[in-house]
Amino acid sequence: MKQMIATITNDALVAAHINSIARSTGSTLKGVATAMLIEEAKRQMREGVCHFVYLKKPNREGVQEVREAFGTLDRNVRHATLKGTGTSPETWGCCYYHDCIKGAPRSFRWANLVAVLS
Repeated sequence: MKQMIATITNDALVAAHINSIARSTGSTLKGVATAMLIEEAKRQMREGVCHFVYLKKPNREGVQEVREAFGTLDRNVRHATLKGTGTSPETWGCCYYHDCIKGAPRSFRWANLVAVLS
């Protein structure tokens, strides 16, 4: 059974998030819900620190661990740790952030975001 959900957005990046997640998960509904979570997490990270949970990349045994993170998109912190490879993680379906606990750059796949806690 094929699902069709109509959404209206003026933000091309949100539309890209929805399409990418829907393709990778096979669920348009999950794509819309997760895209909204991503935008909320990014909004909070731009304003300060966001507390969120996501699934890590599967390990060698194929097990995905849950990761709780406190991240920011503060320009001063981000530019101090950014390596600058020339391509944005957004182009390959990821969200970059600065981990406030580890003090290092991190990223997660859009489809793996579970919850925004703050």
